[in-house]
Amino acid sequence: MASDDKTSPSPLANLITEAREGRLTVRMDLEKFVYLDRDCEYFKIAILQIQGAMTEVANQDKWGLGEKFEKQGDRDLISAKTMVSRWREKSQSTQNPNNIYDVMASHYKVIEDFQTLFRTVRERLTGVDTDQATKYKDLEANLPKQPPAQAKIFSWPGL
Repeated sequence: MASDDKTSPSPLANLITEAREGRLTVRMDLEKFVYLDRDCEYFKIAILQIQGAMTEVANQDKWGLGEKFEKQGDRDLISAKTMVSRWREKSQSTQNPNNIYDVMASHYKVIEDFQTLFRTVRERLTGVDTDQATKYKDLEANLPKQPPAQAKIFSWPGL
């Protein structure tokens, strides 16, 4: 995902700088760094797939809802045209700053920033300690794959 000049500065830029300069302390097993990096890659791929689907929605020529009748004499359904227009606008439209495609792009950027932050911390840890560096490379190569962490979307008291 290419960034453009219009993107705002990273919300994690200060933390990444702190990590690069060795002023950030994180306590975490090296195994967690491997899984965090894998989870970030998984979510970035999922976001790109969602963006692809939104591009398809925006570019869908005919939906078959009655928005474009082919036979002469048939009347287009105004509500179908409105619905299709709204789907296109919500999926990927410069007219709608809150379209799904752009929202997903902002999520992608945040995940990239977290990944950069944790990679920076891990690189500082393993860059100083050769035993830790060797251990990390071994974990990265040999840890079994696992599904990404599942976040709770809704949280209710007592659950």
